[in-house]
Amino acid sequence: MRHRYAFLRSTRWLGITALVLAVSITCVLLGRWQLSRYETKADQADLVTSNYDAAPVPATELLPTPESPLAHQDTWRSVQLTGEYLTPSLLLPQRPIEGSAADHVIGVFAADTTEGTWLLVVDRGWYPTDSFTDHSAQAALPEGEVQLTVRMRAAEGPSARDLGPGRLHALNPQQVLAEQAAVGDDVPDPARAELVSGAYGILAEEQPSTTAAPTPLPRPSTDLGNHLSYAFQWWVFGAGVWVGLVVLARREADGLGAAAPSAAEAAPAAESGRPEPATRSRRRMRFADDAAEDALIDAQLAEQQPESAPVGVEDGPAQARDTSSR
Repeated sequence: MRHRYAFLRSTRWLGITALVLAVSITCVLLGRWQLSRYETKADQADLVTSNYDAAPVPATELLPTPESPLAHQDTWRSVQLTGEYLTPSLLLPQRPIEGSAADHVIGVFAADTTEGTWLLVVDRGWYPTDSFTDHSAQAALPEGEVQLTVRMRAAEGPSARDLGPGRLHALNPQQVLAEQAAVGDDVPDPARAELVSGAYGILAEEQPSTTAAPTPLPRPSTDLGNHLSYAFQWWVFGAGVWVGLVVLARREADGLGAAAPSAAEAAPAAESGRPEPATRSRRRMRFADDAAEDALIDAQLAEQQPESAPVGVEDGPAQARDTSSR
Protein backbone atom coordinates (compact mmCIF):
# COMPACT_ATOMS: atom_id res chain seq x y z
CA MET A 1 0.00 0.00 0.00
CA ARG A 2 2.91 2.29 0.74
CA HIS A 3 4.25 2.00 -2.82
CA ARG A 4 0.82 1.97 -4.47
CA TYR A 5 0.69 5.79 -4.57
CA ALA A 6 4.40 6.43 -5.01
CA PHE A 7 3.61 8.13 -8.34
CA LEU A 8 2.10 11.05 -6.41
CA ARG A 9 5.65 12.27 -5.78
CA SER A 10 6.26 12.69 -9.51
CA THR A 11 6.57 16.14 -11.07
CA ARG A 12 3.35 15.63 -13.01
CA TRP A 13 1.27 14.84 -9.95
CA LEU A 14 2.85 17.56 -7.86
CA GLY A 15 1.82 20.00 -10.60
CA ILE A 16 -1.73 18.62 -10.65
CA THR A 17 -1.97 18.94 -6.87
CA ALA A 18 -0.71 22.53 -6.97
CA LEU A 19 -3.31 23.37 -9.62
CA VAL A 20 -6.10 21.82 -7.53
CA LEU A 21 -4.91 23.78 -4.49
CA ALA A 22 -4.96 27.05 -6.44
CA VAL A 23 -8.45 26.33 -7.80
CA SER A 24 -9.82 25.45 -4.36
CA ILE A 25 -8.37 28.61 -2.76
CA THR A 26 -9.88 30.71 -5.55
CA CYS A 27 -13.26 29.07 -4.98
CA VAL A 28 -13.07 29.77 -1.24
CA LEU A 29 -12.26 33.45 -1.87
CA LEU A 30 -15.03 33.82 -4.44
CA GLY A 31 -17.46 32.19 -2.02
CA ARG A 32 -16.47 34.62 0.74
CA TRP A 33 -16.89 37.53 -1.68
CA GLN A 34 -20.41 36.39 -2.55
CA LEU A 35 -21.17 35.92 1.15
CA SER A 36 -19.99 39.46 1.93
CA ARG A 37 -22.26 40.81 -0.82
CA TYR A 38 -25.17 38.87 0.65
CA GLU A 39 -24.44 40.20 4.14
CA THR A 40 -24.22 43.77 2.83
CA LYS A 41 -27.56 43.47 1.04
CA ALA A 42 -29.16 41.80 4.05
CA ASP A 43 -27.97 44.63 6.29
CA GLN A 44 -29.30 47.26 3.87
CA ALA A 45 -32.62 45.45 3.61
CA ASP A 46 -32.93 45.36 7.40
CA LEU A 47 -32.33 49.12 7.58
CA VAL A 48 -34.97 49.79 4.93
CA THR A 49 -37.49 47.53 6.64
CA SER A 50 -36.86 49.04 10.07
CA ASN A 51 -36.44 52.74 9.26
CA TYR A 52 -37.96 53.67 5.91
CA ASP A 53 -41.56 53.89 7.13
CA ALA A 54 -40.77 54.98 10.68
CA ALA A 55 -42.32 58.19 12.02
CA PRO A 56 -40.25 61.37 11.52
CA VAL A 57 -38.17 62.74 14.41
CA PRO A 58 -36.38 66.07 14.96
CA ALA A 59 -33.01 66.36 13.23
CA THR A 60 -31.22 66.91 16.53
CA GLU A 61 -32.35 63.46 17.70
CA LEU A 62 -30.25 61.81 15.00
CA LEU A 63 -27.49 64.43 14.83
CA PRO A 64 -26.56 65.99 18.17
CA THR A 65 -24.37 68.53 16.35
CA PRO A 66 -24.00 69.52 12.67
CA GLU A 67 -20.58 67.83 12.59
CA SER A 68 -21.87 64.54 13.99
CA PRO A 69 -21.73 61.60 11.58
CA LEU A 70 -24.98 59.77 10.93
CA ALA A 71 -25.04 56.47 12.82
CA HIS A 72 -25.33 53.44 10.58
CA GLN A 73 -28.47 52.20 12.33
CA ASP A 74 -30.18 55.55 11.60
CA THR A 75 -29.86 55.23 7.82
CA TRP A 76 -33.22 55.96 6.14
CA ARG A 77 -34.67 57.50 9.31
CA SER A 78 -37.01 60.43 8.58
CA VAL A 79 -36.65 63.94 10.02
CA GLN A 80 -38.90 66.99 9.68
CA LEU A 81 -37.41 70.41 8.93
CA THR A 82 -38.70 73.92 8.45
CA GLY A 83 -36.73 76.59 6.59
CA GLU A 84 -35.94 77.71 3.07
CA TYR A 85 -33.77 76.71 0.12
CA LEU A 86 -30.67 78.57 -0.95
CA THR A 87 -30.81 79.36 -4.65
CA PRO A 88 -30.06 78.12 -7.22
CA SER A 89 -30.30 74.33 -7.29
CA LEU A 90 -27.40 72.16 -8.47
CA LEU A 91 -27.25 69.16 -10.79
CA LEU A 92 -25.93 65.68 -10.02
CA PRO A 93 -25.80 64.14 -13.51
CA GLN A 94 -25.68 60.55 -14.66
CA ARG A 95 -26.65 58.84 -11.41
CA PRO A 96 -28.77 55.86 -12.51
CA ILE A 97 -32.21 55.10 -11.12
CA GLU A 98 -33.27 51.45 -11.50
CA GLY A 99 -30.81 51.00 -14.36
CA SER A 100 -31.80 54.15 -16.27
CA ALA A 101 -29.66 57.27 -16.66
CA ALA A 102 -30.95 60.07 -14.45
CA ASP A 103 -30.02 63.61 -13.42
CA HIS A 104 -30.68 64.58 -9.79
CA VAL A 105 -31.74 68.02 -8.54
CA ILE A 106 -29.75 69.01 -5.46
CA GLY A 107 -30.58 71.85 -3.09
CA VAL A 108 -29.07 73.33 0.07
CA PHE A 109 -31.76 73.77 2.72
CA ALA A 110 -31.35 76.23 5.60
CA ALA A 111 -33.27 74.53 8.41
CA ASP A 112 -34.27 76.16 11.68
CA THR A 113 -33.46 73.89 14.63
CA THR A 114 -33.28 74.29 18.38
CA GLU A 115 -29.49 74.49 17.96
CA GLY A 116 -29.62 77.25 15.34
CA THR A 117 -29.67 77.25 11.54
CA TRP A 118 -28.33 74.11 9.91
CA LEU A 119 -27.50 73.80 6.23
CA LEU A 120 -28.56 70.38 4.93
CA VAL A 121 -27.91 69.02 1.44
CA VAL A 122 -31.15 67.62 -0.03
CA ASP A 123 -31.63 65.36 -3.06
CA ARG A 124 -35.04 66.56 -4.32
CA GLY A 125 -35.49 63.87 -6.96
CA TRP A 126 -34.59 63.05 -10.54
CA TYR A 127 -35.58 63.27 -14.17
CA PRO A 128 -34.39 61.20 -17.14
CA THR A 129 -31.13 62.32 -18.68
CA ASP A 130 -31.97 64.17 -21.90
CA SER A 131 -29.64 66.77 -23.42
CA PHE A 132 -32.33 68.03 -25.84
CA THR A 133 -34.99 68.93 -23.25
CA ASP A 134 -35.23 72.03 -21.10
CA HIS A 135 -35.36 70.90 -17.47
CA SER A 136 -35.38 74.32 -15.88
CA ALA A 137 -38.86 73.66 -14.45
CA GLN A 138 -37.65 70.56 -12.61
CA ALA A 139 -34.61 72.46 -11.36
CA ALA A 140 -36.72 75.25 -9.84
CA LEU A 141 -36.88 75.48 -6.03
CA PRO A 142 -39.86 76.42 -3.84
CA GLU A 143 -39.71 79.97 -2.58
CA GLY A 144 -40.20 81.16 0.99
CA GLU A 145 -40.69 78.97 4.03
CA VAL A 146 -40.93 75.26 3.27
CA GLN A 147 -41.63 72.23 5.43
CA LEU A 148 -39.63 69.14 4.50
CA THR A 149 -39.61 65.49 5.42
CA VAL A 150 -36.34 63.89 4.37
CA ARG A 151 -34.78 60.46 4.87
CA MET A 152 -31.20 60.63 6.08
CA ARG A 153 -28.17 59.06 4.43
CA ALA A 154 -24.48 59.19 5.36
CA ALA A 155 -22.52 61.83 3.46
CA GLU A 156 -20.45 60.70 0.49
CA GLY A 157 -16.73 61.23 0.25
CA PRO A 158 -15.24 64.10 -1.75
CA SER A 159 -14.67 63.77 -5.49
CA ALA A 160 -11.73 65.13 -7.46
CA ARG A 161 -13.74 65.44 -10.69
CA ASP A 162 -14.85 68.87 -11.86
CA LEU A 163 -17.95 68.72 -14.06
CA GLY A 164 -18.33 72.45 -14.54
CA PRO A 165 -20.36 75.22 -12.85
CA GLY A 166 -23.41 74.03 -10.94
CA ARG A 167 -22.67 70.34 -11.49
CA LEU A 168 -21.61 67.79 -8.89
CA HIS A 169 -20.02 64.38 -8.93
CA ALA A 170 -20.69 63.39 -5.30
CA LEU A 171 -23.04 64.33 -2.49
CA ASN A 172 -20.29 65.61 -0.28
CA PRO A 173 -21.71 68.46 1.84
CA GLN A 174 -18.57 70.61 1.79
CA GLN A 175 -18.24 70.37 -1.99
CA VAL A 176 -21.97 70.95 -2.51
CA LEU A 177 -21.95 74.11 -0.38
CA ALA A 178 -18.82 75.39 -2.11
CA GLU A 179 -20.37 74.86 -5.56
CA GLN A 180 -23.65 76.49 -4.48
CA ALA A 181 -21.80 79.52 -3.15
CA ALA A 182 -19.82 79.76 -6.40
CA VAL A 183 -22.90 79.93 -8.63
CA GLY A 184 -25.55 81.42 -6.29
CA ASP A 185 -26.40 84.70 -4.64
CA ASP A 186 -27.49 83.26 -1.28
CA VAL A 187 -24.21 83.06 0.56
CA PRO A 188 -24.89 81.94 4.14
CA ASP A 189 -23.21 83.65 7.04
CA PRO A 190 -20.92 81.05 8.70
CA ALA A 191 -21.60 82.72 12.04
CA ARG A 192 -25.34 82.12 11.70
CA ALA A 193 -25.55 78.83 9.76
CA GLU A 194 -23.64 75.57 10.27
CA LEU A 195 -23.22 72.91 7.61
CA VAL A 196 -24.41 69.38 8.35
CA SER A 197 -21.21 67.67 7.26
CA GLY A 198 -21.90 64.02 8.09
CA ALA A 199 -25.21 63.43 6.32
CA TYR A 200 -27.59 64.51 3.58
CA GLY A 201 -31.34 64.06 3.06
CA ILE A 202 -33.47 62.45 0.36
CA LEU A 203 -36.74 64.29 -0.12
CA ALA A 204 -39.87 62.41 0.95
CA GLU A 205 -42.40 65.25 1.25
CA GLU A 206 -42.29 68.98 0.55
CA GLN A 207 -44.87 71.69 1.36
CA PRO A 208 -45.25 73.79 -0.69
CA SER A 209 -43.60 72.33 -3.77
CA THR A 210 -43.10 73.41 -7.37
CA THR A 211 -45.47 72.76 -10.26
CA ALA A 212 -43.00 70.51 -12.10
CA ALA A 213 -41.11 68.90 -9.25
CA PRO A 214 -38.61 66.14 -10.09
CA THR A 215 -39.65 62.53 -9.57
CA PRO A 216 -39.04 61.30 -6.00
CA LEU A 217 -36.41 58.62 -5.57
CA PRO A 218 -37.91 55.10 -5.42
CA ARG A 219 -38.00 52.96 -2.33
CA PRO A 220 -34.74 51.00 -2.00
CA SER A 221 -34.90 47.36 -3.01
CA THR A 222 -34.81 44.70 -0.31
CA ASP A 223 -34.12 41.86 -2.74
CA LEU A 224 -31.17 39.81 -1.48
CA GLY A 225 -30.36 38.28 -4.86
CA ASN A 226 -28.64 34.91 -5.32
CA HIS A 227 -25.39 35.75 -3.55
CA LEU A 228 -25.83 33.22 -0.74
CA SER A 229 -26.51 30.33 -3.12
CA TYR A 230 -23.57 31.43 -5.27
CA ALA A 231 -21.34 31.35 -2.19
CA PHE A 232 -22.30 27.74 -1.42
CA GLN A 233 -21.85 26.77 -5.07
CA TRP A 234 -18.30 28.12 -5.07
CA TRP A 235 -17.47 26.26 -1.85
CA VAL A 236 -18.95 22.99 -3.13
CA PHE A 237 -16.92 23.34 -6.31
CA GLY A 238 -13.79 24.04 -4.24
CA ALA A 239 -14.33 20.80 -2.31
CA GLY A 240 -15.25 18.92 -5.48
CA VAL A 241 -11.86 19.48 -7.12
CA TRP A 242 -10.22 17.62 -4.22
CA VAL A 243 -12.67 14.75 -4.60
CA GLY A 244 -11.83 14.67 -8.29
CA LEU A 245 -8.12 14.55 -7.48
CA VAL A 246 -8.61 11.55 -5.17
CA VAL A 247 -10.69 9.71 -7.78
CA LEU A 248 -8.10 10.40 -10.48
CA ALA A 249 -5.26 9.18 -8.25
CA ARG A 250 -7.09 5.96 -7.38
CA ARG A 251 -7.81 5.25 -11.04
CA GLU A 252 -4.17 5.72 -11.96
CA ALA A 253 -3.05 3.50 -9.07
CA ASP A 254 -5.48 0.77 -10.17
CA GLY A 255 -4.22 1.05 -13.75
CA LEU A 256 -0.59 0.72 -12.69
CA GLY A 257 -1.45 -2.28 -10.49
CA ALA A 258 -3.23 -4.08 -13.33
CA ALA A 259 -0.32 -3.54 -15.73
CA ALA A 260 2.38 -4.77 -13.31
CA PRO A 261 1.95 -8.65 -13.72
CA SER A 262 2.09 -8.65 -17.52
CA ALA A 263 5.21 -6.54 -17.46
CA ALA A 264 6.89 -8.91 -15.03
CA GLU A 265 6.12 -11.91 -17.18
CA ALA A 266 7.55 -10.24 -20.28
CA ALA A 267 10.77 -9.18 -18.57
CA PRO A 268 13.87 -11.44 -18.79
CA ALA A 269 14.70 -13.46 -15.75
CA ALA A 270 18.01 -11.69 -15.18
CA GLU A 271 16.41 -8.24 -15.45
CA SER A 272 13.58 -9.16 -13.12
CA GLY A 273 16.06 -10.63 -10.58
CA ARG A 274 14.46 -14.13 -10.44
CA PRO A 275 16.78 -17.21 -10.26
CA GLU A 276 16.87 -19.63 -13.19
CA PRO A 277 14.47 -22.60 -12.68
CA ALA A 278 16.10 -25.68 -11.11
CA THR A 279 14.52 -28.06 -13.69
CA ARG A 280 16.26 -26.32 -16.59
CA SER A 281 19.62 -26.44 -14.75
CA ARG A 282 19.35 -30.18 -14.01
CA ARG A 283 18.46 -30.92 -17.65
CA ARG A 284 21.63 -29.16 -18.86
CA MET A 285 23.81 -31.11 -16.36
CA ARG A 286 22.35 -34.45 -17.50
CA PHE A 287 23.10 -33.71 -21.16
CA ALA A 288 26.69 -32.82 -20.28
CA ASP A 289 27.18 -36.08 -18.29
CA ASP A 290 25.82 -38.22 -21.16
CA ALA A 291 28.21 -36.62 -23.65
CA ALA A 292 31.22 -37.20 -21.38
CA GLU A 293 30.24 -40.85 -20.83
CA ASP A 294 29.92 -41.49 -24.59
CA ALA A 295 33.34 -40.00 -25.22
CA LEU A 296 34.94 -42.22 -22.53
CA ILE A 297 33.39 -45.42 -23.93
CA ASP A 298 34.53 -44.59 -27.46
CA ALA A 299 38.09 -44.12 -26.24
CA GLN A 300 38.13 -47.48 -24.39
CA LEU A 301 36.79 -49.41 -27.38
CA ALA A 302 39.30 -47.84 -29.69
CA GLU A 303 42.16 -49.12 -27.54
CA GLN A 304 40.79 -52.71 -27.47
CA GLN A 305 39.96 -52.97 -31.21
CA PRO A 306 42.57 -54.94 -33.35
CA GLU A 307 44.18 -53.30 -36.35
CA SER A 308 42.33 -55.53 -38.86
CA ALA A 309 38.89 -55.95 -37.54
CA PRO A 310 36.52 -58.24 -39.40
CA VAL A 311 33.61 -56.94 -41.25
CA GLY A 312 30.81 -55.97 -38.92
CA VAL A 313 33.11 -55.04 -36.07
CA GLU A 314 32.20 -51.40 -36.65
CA ASP A 315 28.98 -52.13 -34.93
CA GLY A 316 30.83 -53.06 -31.74
CA PRO A 317 31.15 -49.63 -30.14
CA ALA A 318 27.52 -48.89 -30.66
CA GLN A 319 26.57 -52.24 -29.18
CA ALA A 320 29.00 -51.70 -26.32
CA ARG A 321 27.52 -48.32 -25.65
CA ASP A 322 24.08 -49.86 -25.68
CA THR A 323 25.25 -52.54 -23.26
CA SER A 324 26.91 -50.00 -21.03
CA SER A 325 23.85 -47.88 -21.10
CA ARG A 326 21.78 -50.84 -20.03
